[in-house]
Amino acid sequence: MTVADLRRGERAVVIRVALDEELRARLAFLRVFAGAKISMLKVSLFKKTFLIQAGTATIALERGAAEGILVWKT
Repeated sequence: MTVADLRRGERAVVIRVALDEELRARLAFLRVFAGAKISMLKVSLFKKTFLIQAGTATIALERGAAEGILVWKT
């Protein structure tokens, strides 16, 4: 399951971030890394963008990035 599969209000734990090194480093800075707890705040029409919360950070992701973050729904 990936972030793109989550629905609004669902929570998950990040299992793996399978993206390129630069994007993985940016997300780690924003507290999205293996073991981090995230919440889905909002999904845009046609699932093109996703708004998640990781710790105190609110992060907007496009579909490609969201599909590269593997999660376990809690």
